[in-house]
Amino acid sequence: MVKPYEQGALDGLCGVYCIVNASRIIGGVDEEESRQLFQEIIYYLDQTKDLPKILITGMGLQTIGAILADVVGGRINNRAMPFKQYPDTPLDTFWGEMMSFMGGGERRAILTAIGGPMWDHWSIVESITDRQVRFFDSYKLKRLNRSRCATIRCTSSRPHLLSPTHTYFLS
Repeated sequence: MVKPYEQGALDGLCGVYCIVNASRIIGGVDEEESRQLFQEIIYYLDQTKDLPKILITGMGLQTIGAILADVVGGRINNRAMPFKQYPDTPLDTFWGEMMSFMGGGERRAILTAIGGPMWDHWSIVESITDRQVRFFDSYKLKRLNRSRCATIRCTSSRPHLLSPTHTYFLS
């Protein structure tokens, strides 16, 4: 039986949704403000001539950064990429830093890229324990178990690739 496509299955807007969802968590942005931010991001991407490419193939790290800087503004005051220059970051190091950051107070989120055979996706880490990460996600990704994740290369036993170099710590 053929199943219908879900929103996001054919477009590359997960990065846009991540930014809006992070603003909801961090800035307490309500539904009306979320719609406004979504529109601002889409208009921005149209002005930069990136919208058609992003609709089809998705958004890269530089575009995420540009939107955070040029569009989001004060809705998210602090952003850091602690692993930007460290592509060989071990999972234990990355996981520990995510736990430490998320445990540092309210109104925090982590925007990260997830790859592997099942994912080519941007998502928002909403919470994390020593065993599991939970997402606030636009494509129904709920959680991943640490035992099934990797940071350097995925394997059959660890098919979910978390990308430290493509991760923003937001507050």
